[in-house]
Amino acid sequence: MALTGLQIFKLLPNKNCGECDVPTCLAFAMKLAGKIAEPQACPYISDEAMEILGAAQTPPIKKIIFKNGEKEISIGAETVMFRHEKTFVNQTLIALEMTDNLSAEEFENELKRIESYKYERVGERLEPECISLKNVSDDKNNYLLKLETIQSKTEKIIILSDCNAEIIKEAMQLVDNKRLILNKVEDLSETLNIISDTQTPIVLSAKNIEELLEKVEKCEAQNFKNIILSIDFNNLNELLENNVLLRRSAIEKGFKLAGYPILTECTEEDELHSAILGICKYSSIVLLKKFSGASLFPLLTLRQNIFTDPQKPLQIDPGIYQVGEPDESSPLIVTTNFSLTYFIVSGEIENSISPAWLCIVDAEGMSVLTAWSANKFSGEIVGKAILNSGIEEKINHKKVIIPGYVAIIRGELEDKLPEWEILVGPQEAADIPKYLKEIWK
Repeated sequence: MALTGLQIFKLLPNKNCGECDVPTCLAFAMKLAGKIAEPQACPYISDEAMEILGAAQTPPIKKIIFKNGEKEISIGAETVMFRHEKTFVNQTLIALEMTDNLSAEEFENELKRIESYKYERVGERLEPECISLKNVSDDKNNYLLKLETIQSKTEKIIILSDCNAEIIKEAMQLVDNKRLILNKVEDLSETLNIISDTQTPIVLSAKNIEELLEKVEKCEAQNFKNIILSIDFNNLNELLENNVLLRRSAIEKGFKLAGYPILTECTEEDELHSAILGICKYSSIVLLKKFSGASLFPLLTLRQNIFTDPQKPLQIDPGIYQVGEPDESSPLIVTTNFSLTYFIVSGEIENSISPAWLCIVDAEGMSVLTAWSANKFSGEIVGKAILNSGIEEKINHKKVIIPGYVAIIRGELEDKLPEWEILVGPQEAADIPKYLKEIWK
């Protein structure tokens, strides 16, 4: 369980030497409590204190790392109950189920649909990260053949579901264990013997929390801790209750047996709602029984919003950006460095088929009106950004288009840029194509 600032202060040498770049030990303790400093920064800290602080700073939810092509994907490592307290660290992974009883052609077509499902939104790539292969045929050779197809045609994490020890043993020779999750194994003891060296993550499924914790104890007794938890549920209320109880037990009570990521296997009858609830309330993986683009995209966008840092707005670097292939006579448009604003505005410029220069002003990641009301997007600030951007070397005119919602800064901007013509653009980004076609000369 996390230590308070005063509890940490009692473990420090109380020298107030400032060598940790903080003037006093109490201030350093408060930084440690807020997890914005590391104990190693104190050169005089004792080994005993280091051990206590190291244990206290370990996330109460176990972190599990997977390999996804060239990159790593993590689940777990969460430290808070509510997003606004700090942030949620690792986003929920979305898994899609496939069964091994499809024909080879049907299987490859379905796999192709899943693999091609990718979207770009606000500069981030949205896609499901996992494929669950369910053993329906009970035919080892058929299952392994389908597994080999997945392994060769995608880099997604693979969940082996409803498999016996014999299939698991051979599957682990086909696929890197960093890409594997074992779900609903037939014999837990035998499976643990197989994966004890590789520490391949395993999903422990149970009908209730008591049964689940017994299985966790059994795994921990064999020094196996790459565990994912899953509890059956009959309705959304049970799903919420189970997830909250596990998270609260781990984070608020320090109950280590509950400190593992959660997998929610969504029911076909209420798949979308159970997936939404899982994403919002603590599931590290949600497993969908069927692939539907119409329901998958809302889940991906919901996840993107839930797992942004509420204390750190999404923002891009200030400066001049080219949209299309602008030349010296192309328009200059100015806006803030809020990511959503940038991608919407640049997208509408692309739709206009009129290349432009886009000047992004540092507004601390705020949207246009928010930045203006906070005095982060004034005429003075915008003018300074334009003068320092070097745009004058790239264009043969001195015209700049400002957002319509902040037309009020036009006068101040004219004072800052007396030789420039300040044009008030549309209020909505959707009107940019029409504006560039009809107004820009």
